[in-house]
Amino acid sequence: MFARTRHFFVPHSSNNHKARVLHPSILSVFIAFFLVYQFGINFFTLVSPRILGFASNITTDQLIEFTNQKRMENGVGALELNQALNEAALRKAGDMFAFDYWSHTSPSGRDPWDFFKETGYAYIYAGENLARDFMNSSTVIEAWMESPTHRDNLLSGNYKEMGLAVVNGTLNGVETTLVVQLFGTPPPEKEVKTPPIIGQAVATESAAGGKSEQVFLGEALKTQEEEDMISPFSLTKVLAVALLTMIFLALVVDVVLTGRRKIVRLSGKNLAHLIFIFILLLAAILTTQGAVL
Repeated sequence: MFARTRHFFVPHSSNNHKARVLHPSILSVFIAFFLVYQFGINFFTLVSPRILGFASNITTDQLIEFTNQKRMENGVGALELNQALNEAALRKAGDMFAFDYWSHTSPSGRDPWDFFKETGYAYIYAGENLARDFMNSSTVIEAWMESPTHRDNLLSGNYKEMGLAVVNGTLNGVETTLVVQLFGTPPPEKEVKTPPIIGQAVATESAAGGKSEQVFLGEALKTQEEEDMISPFSLTKVLAVALLTMIFLALVVDVVLTGRRKIVRLSGKNLAHLIFIFILLLAAILTTQGAVL
């Protein structure tokens, strides 16, 4: 067993002084295995979506807490949660899922402010932040903070209230969690009183013919559910990091031992390979899901 391990990972006379794991034939096997593995993950996601699929830990409570925490850290007052804005955010998320788009403006030309009007929210200032494919609340807020335009919305002193929706669904054929954050400031003389309309039908315009279609919020939209699901992205990332780490460590051992033993080879420069694999490994570790708009 020890001899086989040494043959596979350590340069020795048994492997012509080059670890077997670094031979092109073995590296080709790794690549083929990774491709087959990824195909299997994608196939299993389709046939068993309730076991292997996208599952986030994003909650509206955490988003409210982190948003106001960032505002307080930057000397801006905390935002109050407004029920009409919550409903507008939920409708916007539902519209994106229903008509399969990822944009501030729908294919039929509906902009965010249409959803404000639908819920009766009058405003003098208004804004919208969108996010998708994130795994937890803190990464959503950090991504918004790293984007100048989203940061301006998040920390704007013009806003007094916000609404949030965290909704799971399938967008462009991919399971995801959409986060809609709306900001607003009502006119001083007006007081908005709009009860939630969850479970009632919402009229939405279709992109094709301008006709109205009914989306039943009580069934079509669900906020984050407590499901034990495994993320395909996480599985792929774990495998990629594991394979790259194994190759990186084998290269480290190879560079050290060939240097000490003064072994001369004509098979390329391991130091350059080591740097390249290290960059790939670092990229794999730092890679995260998520997009903001």
